[in-house]
Amino acid sequence: MAFDVLETSRFLGRPVRLFRFELQGLVWRFAQSDRDVIAGGETWLAAQIDRDEIKQTAEKAKDQLKIRMAYLRDPDAPEQSLPVTQSLGSIWHPYIPSSAVRVICLAAHAGDAGAPVMEWSGEARQPRFTDTELEVTCLPGNAKAEARNQGMKFQRACSKTVYSTGVRGCNLNPDTLKIDTVVSAVSGLALTSAAFASAPHSLQQGWLYWTRTDGVVERRTIVKHDGATVHLLYGGRGMVAGMSVSVLPNCPGTWAACAARRINPEIHYGGAIYEPIGSPYEGESMSWG
Repeated sequence: MAFDVLETSRFLGRPVRLFRFELQGLVWRFAQSDRDVIAGGETWLAAQIDRDEIKQTAEKAKDQLKIRMAYLRDPDAPEQSLPVTQSLGSIWHPYIPSSAVRVICLAAHAGDAGAPVMEWSGEARQPRFTDTELEVTCLPGNAKAEARNQGMKFQRACSKTVYSTGVRGCNLNPDTLKIDTVVSAVSGLALTSAAFASAPHSLQQGWLYWTRTDGVVERRTIVKHDGATVHLLYGGRGMVAGMSVSVLPNCPGTWAACAARRINPEIHYGGAIYEPIGSPYEGESMSWG
């Protein structure tokens, strides 16, 4: 039966809310239903899940959407009692993911195998747990578009984001500085590898990457680099001795750092090295009125 017929029907419509979550290559599909739903050639698992009503206003902050689902925080809960949404909630518990979680809210009618209709899309931003429930606050659209039309800043330090690309980007090739190695020891948030000690640049405020067994690539900020050991900002699944990792140094944004990383810093450096440290107009009025 056509979707529009079900929509306009007074008695035949059986609306079902559908939810699609995506983290890198992992996808979860749920239906607010007491049984699984087939729609658009996909199976949407019956789940205890619900959302706020969708709003569209002139202020993006007011358009946030809260999605609530079942989740058990009890580590001793028997596996057969875990809700179907447990695996989704675990991407935020106990560690938050380093990549954005995309959310799409759709609608279909029970018994109609046609393609569902998309009603809302955005990113999951803020999880909040109770003992039996997870509430995720989602914002519409894409977070990457929040800071647009940011021009170059007149300052001594480089204003470019390291490894960014484009006409105004840093355009430093990360492959020339990336170090691939195997961790020999893990102690809490401290990871050890001989390759860290021979890194040509400090790894402090850089990044460490590894791939989990489910294929998700995790990234953590390195808060301290001490010889063959780096300390991470927070932990994550799969952090064990023998794991393969990649580390990438940050850039302090100085002329010396740019010159140490490339042979032509004068082409790429985004700072003004001859800008006076002190303002020549300090204490002077800039008004001639």
